[in-house]
Amino acid sequence: MVMIHIKDILKDFNKYAEARKNYTLRTKLVFIFCSVTIAMILFFSYRVVNNAMSKILVVNEGGEFVHFKAMQTDKLYESLLKSHCYYTSYYLNSFDRLTIEENQARGLFLVNKGDANTIFAKYQADRAYGDALELGVVYNCEYEKITEVRVQGNEYNVQFTSVLSIISNTGTKRFRIISEGTAIRTTPQYPENVTGFFFKTYRQTYMPYEKE
Repeated sequence: MVMIHIKDILKDFNKYAEARKNYTLRTKLVFIFCSVTIAMILFFSYRVVNNAMSKILVVNEGGEFVHFKAMQTDKLYESLLKSHCYYTSYYLNSFDRLTIEENQARGLFLVNKGDANTIFAKYQADRAYGDALELGVVYNCEYEKITEVRVQGNEYNVQFTSVLSIISNTGTKRFRIISEGTAIRTTPQYPENVTGFFFKTYRQTYMPYEKE
């Protein structure tokens, strides 16, 4: 009777050991499957993000988003730089009796304060602000094009042109503005600086207007 009882115990123990072995194997298989799945998800996510970083939506020269058009990073920066030149030429040189202070403030988000104040001081000395306030003269500057860009590391040495129209009750006078500056990339700030570029150096030269 004792021997039979021992055999039954051993038989039950073997069943328990076999069940435990099968459970351990299943656990390992589940762990391996989960690990492989997570690795594949991480790899797929990396590929998607890495591909998306090189192709993003751009804005046109007026700052409007161009939907459904993806471009490489260098094309993106080229477009953003054009937009920055557009905004810079406009806010530093465009004003009427109602927008002098507002446009000056916007311009300081695009160009370093010292160079911007030099431009403002010229308009002040030329009585441009006085004519706008007292006579209703309107100054309107329109960006034309970038004529030269040289990239050195994270700096963009750029030259571009714009046309300044001075509109009064006696007619309209036009001047071409040659702008030169060194732009760097910063964090975009809406609505003051949507491009993320900033001129750390900037100067303007005024020329007689000749239509090209």
